[in-house]
Amino acid sequence: MRLRSLLSGIALLLASTAGQAQDATDASAFFVKLYATTCMKHYAKPEALKAEFEAAKTPALADATAKNFLGGMPGTAWARSGPGDGKFVVSLRDDGVCAVFAQQADAINVEQQFTALVSSSPAPLKASPEQDERGMAPTGPIHTLSYAWARPGDTSKLLFTLTTAVSPDAPVQAMATLARVAK
Repeated sequence: MRLRSLLSGIALLLASTAGQAQDATDASAFFVKLYATTCMKHYAKPEALKAEFEAAKTPALADATAKNFLGGMPGTAWARSGPGDGKFVVSLRDDGVCAVFAQQADAINVEQQFTALVSSSPAPLKASPEQDERGMAPTGPIHTLSYAWARPGDTSKLLFTLTTAVSPDAPVQAMATLARVAK
């Protein structure tokens, strides 16, 4: 009888672990899709991103909360729900820098999907890797990847950056930004 109870307990544990793994995969896919449909879609016209959130009646985060997602710069941030218990934020600074944050995401899955999304560019832009660095944060290891898109004669480029954290104690496990920067 004890063996049957133990086996039932293990089966339940494995089923919940599989569910958590699926939630992490779903959250990763949602995170990258959210990045593509907000920051990437509206990089040339950031006011269209604001209008989209307004049309969907998505309230902006309170200033005290939004400042955590704006890096101390003026702008607006909106909360989004995702798969499972997924919590996401999209922020748009007044200087045009757009970011998407995921409280929980599978770092490896997010990195693979992000790289697939930004490692090649539509013509006439050329994609190039810019950064691939590993470091430490107070909560543990972090990894930052970035790619740029530009035309040869341009004086600026689009910079796509992803930072992931693997620690469950990290307040954000994935953050992707898009900014127009000087070459």
